[in-house]
This record gives sequence, structure tokens and C-alpha cells, in this order.
Amino acid sequence: MSLKPYGITVERLCHEQPIISPTENWWESGVTFNSAAIYLERSPENDPIIRKLIEREDLSAPELKEGVVALHYRARPKHDEGFRFNRSFVGLAVFTPKLTLLKRFSEPVIFPGETPSDPDYLGVEDPRITRIGDTFYAVYCGVTALPEDDDWSAANCMASSTDLIHWHKHGVMQGDINCGKNKDGVLFPEKIDGKYVLLHRPMIENQPDHRIHIAISDTLYGAWTDCGVALRAMEDPLCESSWVGAGSVPIPLGDKKYLFIYHTGNLLKDGDREYDLDAAIFNFSSFATAFPESIVESRIDRIMAPETETEISAPFADSVSNVVFTCGSYEFQGYIYIIYGGGDTFILAARVQKQTLLDELDRIKVSAPTAVLV
Repeated sequence: MSLKPYGITVERLCHEQPIISPTENWWESGVTFNSAAIYLERSPENDPIIRKLIEREDLSAPELKEGVVALHYRARPKHDEGFRFNRSFVGLAVFTPKLTLLKRFSEPVIFPGETPSDPDYLGVEDPRITRIGDTFYAVYCGVTALPEDDDWSAANCMASSTDLIHWHKHGVMQGDINCGKNKDGVLFPEKIDGKYVLLHRPMIENQPDHRIHIAISDTLYGAWTDCGVALRAMEDPLCESSWVGAGSVPIPLGDKKYLFIYHTGNLLKDGDREYDLDAAIFNFSSFATAFPESIVESRIDRIMAPETETEISAPFADSVSNVVFTCGSYEFQGYIYIIYGGGDTFILAARVQKQTLLDELDRIKVSAPTAVLV
């Protein structure tokens, strides 16, 4: 059984086929999924970055007229000898905005840490990349081993780059956001009321209690102060339980409003699990650190649910069935393009008309955050 999508038209692209799949490269031979997305339009500022990304000096080719999209995706090998489980790496592929492949790098651009004491020794997972000024900031989940009881830790970590190829790791993000296991970190693309803003998802208590939190900081490198829950799952009669986590970088709409695409995980009544994609409007004109849920102006649960073979099936050992999961989206020619992982195995793409989505979100504005039940 799968849950029924909301009903807004989301068009799956590329004939519903993956745009990135596993290859024979050892580090991405198992699964490729959960990609960040950065759209670089043609400009004097972006052209040097584009030249590096596609290794071309001449950018006069027709397919480059509208710029490029850089996808930084999570990849795992089939086998990773000597490690507790198959580690995650970050690969890079460059496409046109309409998703014609221009270049795919044969080696990762972000590697796991080299020593067991590194916070990402067992993997760099689910990057979300935000451009602030001339610098790109990747927030990713670093996974490492804990000596006691064969346990593992997960923390939001940061890396930065000026060319999207060479990355400098800054380690675990500082402050009170990483007191326990934490995932799904994503930076807003601009300061709000003089503060940098971060969404994150502490893995506290039981999975049904996992909710999106908001944190603020005076600097990008912290210390980050957690303000509490910003968004939680809605109760669904078809599910035993549901939980939420951040998706892609929020898209500015002006007047302190942002379009935010996120995910909901569901434990269905029949015992299956399903991950869906949702959309919300965050409005910071009413933001109060004592009541962060006040930013939720409207939301649509389940704009996408697993429907195609690549989303439903789990063909490999590290695959997960019934999953659509995004870490990246971008705006292009009136559409929001959603880059998402299908079945934790492949990277696929879809798009939705921006104005259609915004109109529907405006139509169903929540009257108050008390409408959020779980």
C-alpha cells in the first residue's frame, strides 16, 4: 500500500528514468541518491566556475546558454572492506538546467574522514549546498563510530568551497545542535533579521518524535543556538506514525517568505515504510525564538509519493523501497525542479510549476500551528 499524493501536478522528467545511476567506479558501485543542486546561470561571476566544472574555456555552445546545474550526490560502494558498513561519498555531476548531462566526475569531491576520530569517518551523507556571497556551504551528516556497544554517531558537519569541486571541511557544527545524533541540516541562503538560520533534525527519543528544528547564529561557523521545533508531521489515519526532516535549500520569495520542500517518513498500518515529499511556506515576519512554529504559514503534505518502479523497488543491498527524498531543488523558467533519490538507489528529477504550487499553498494557509498534530 502507498499513500495517495495531494493532487497537485508534479511532472516526472527524463521519461521517469534516473539521471544518475551507480557505475563501475568502486565508490559509487552500490547506490547513488540524495543530491544537492546548485543552479549557475551565465554571468561574469559564474562563468569561471562553469569553466572549471565542465573543463571548457569556450562557453559559446548553445547548450550552455542557460547555465549549468551542479549536482553533489551521495554514493555508496557495493563493498567497503574493513568498515562497519558501506561508507558514503559525495560525487559531482554537471547538467544543463533541463538536465542534459555535461560532465560526471570519476572521483568523489568529498571523502569520508581518514581516521576513526574524524566525525565523518564512516561517511558523508545527504549534502545540502547553499550559496552565500562568493562561497558555497555544504551541510552534511557526518557519521562515525562510537567505541561503546558498536554504536555510531551522526552530526551535522560543514564544508565550504568557491568552485564546487575543492572542499574544505570545517568539522562538526558548533553549538547546542549536535548534543545527540542529528541529521538533515540545511542553511538558509541569506541572513534573516541579522542572523544566519539553519534547519536540522535531532534524532531524539523515538523516530515518530523526529521533527524539524530551527537554529540561529551570528556567524556561519557558530555557535548555533537551537530554538526548538519549527515543523512536525501531521497525523495520518493510514499511518501508525510519521516523522519529518528537511529537504532542499529554502527558496526566497521576498518579504521574509521561503518555499521549503521537505520529506515525511511514514510507518504504514501494514508495516511498510514510505517517504514522501511535501511543501511549505515559511514566513519569518512572525518568527519568535520562543515559538518557532510560528513561521509555518501553509503546508501541503505529500506533493509526491513513490509511484514508479525506481521509487518503489529496492534492487540492491543498500536500497530502501518506497522512497522519494530530496536534498536539492532549483528554480528555472517558472518551474521548481526537484532532484530526488528514488528507492535510495537512483537520482531522478521532477518539476512543478512554481506559481501553481504557491497559489495552492496560499489557498490552504493554516490558521495556526496548532493544526500540526504529531
